Amino acid sequence: MAKRKWLRGLALLLLVALLVVGGMYLYGSSSGTVPPATVDFAKLSPEQEKTLYARGEQVFRAGDCAACHSSPQTGAELAGGVPMVTPMGTLYGTNISPSKQHGIGNWTADDLYRAIASGVAPSRKLLYPAMPYTSYHQVTRGDVDALWVWLMKQPAVEVANRANAMQFPFDVRPAVALWNAVERPAAKPFDASTDALSRGKYLVDVMGHCAECHSPRTLTFALDKSRYLEGSIIEGAYAPAITPAALSGRGWTRDDLVRFFRTGLSPQGVMTFRMASVLDHSTSHMPEEDLRAMAAYLTQDQAMPGPKPKAPQGEVNVKGEAIYVGLCAGCHGVQGQGQPQSSVPLNTNTTAMFPTPINLIRVTREGLQERDLPHGGRMQSMPGFADKLSDQDMADLVNYLRQTWGGQPGDVTPAQVADLVKTIEHGDQ
Repeated sequence: MAKRKWLRGLALLLLVALLVVGGMYLYGSSSGTVPPATVDFAKLSPEQEKTLYARGEQVFRAGDCAACHSSPQTGAELAGGVPMVTPMGTLYGTNISPSKQHGIGNWTADDLYRAIASGVAPSRKLLYPAMPYTSYHQVTRGDVDALWVWLMKQPAVEVANRANAMQFPFDVRPAVALWNAVERPAAKPFDASTDALSRGKYLVDVMGHCAECHSPRTLTFALDKSRYLEGSIIEGAYAPAITPAALSGRGWTRDDLVRFFRTGLSPQGVMTFRMASVLDHSTSHMPEEDLRAMAAYLTQDQAMPGPKPKAPQGEVNVKGEAIYVGLCAGCHGVQGQGQPQSSVPLNTNTTAMFPTPINLIRVTREGLQERDLPHGGRMQSMPGFADKLSDQDMADLVNYLRQTWGGQPGDVTPAQVADLVKTIEHGDQ
């Protein structure tokens, strides 16, 4: 028995060695080519630097960099520390301030392009694909140059990076090269035209990297291109399908999408979970024309019906209705109409329309914190009811909401609720 364990251990060590050596061997072809800079940084005039600085800030916002690289403790946008829970372990966003000790203060614009587009940092350090270089691979060199100018003008944040907590063997970083060899697309700058759809595609697919959360994953945890933007459960929440058909079916319009991106609030609901950070750091800062380009691309200029309550599905869950009236109707209204500037409507809210009830369960259990929304809006707090509702109660309430306003069958069971609660608590994907 001891000999078998020793042989298994030796085999495992050999496998790790093979991964490391293979990763280092493949590194030579993993860094990709770097297109020439679009400007001579040593000869920038004050006017050129000002223009690049302004463009760089917009690139920073459109790329949603702060959502992963801000500090959860202080809110400092470049300090790092945001946890990203994956099935392989937890990664933490890094310091991307110009700190020479902890950040990227020693990086060149070439270094920044290689990291963003190919996932390779200086000193041959391979970045985990949680850094969305599989989407960023089409970033333009001009946008990266502008971003570098902006980043290097920000205050250095002297905060050390937090060590990742990846499980073995995923903590063997050189082995990422093997994944790159199979799954990473080659860096190739986006060839954009001037029309809104092309601009929207660049903002959605490349800079906004929306597919990274809103598309399912394959067995190798790469984006499933065959199910592009068809929705996925990530970090204990459902990132919904945002294809034109899915958006149309849930009652979105282009104007509602623009309003949602800008303010975080629309007849279809309020931005929650990870999207709240996207709103705060990214979309609320973007120019109106960029938001309209994104909405045009996501809807593909199709006619959109707008918010419309769904027809009830099946017999009303009587127990669920009683729970709703007792816990929810005081704020959301008996008919789900909501209250302006206080509580969102439920009769046009898309959360009840999702194919999975996980978001309904999570919001009901955890509640929502009171917070200011961009551009003058405000979201009142919602209490959580985890200590008041059993799995049976939650199933009844969720079924009532899905049947009454979601156009979904009332078939959620207490056992399914318990399983989804485990997913929520562990952040499993």
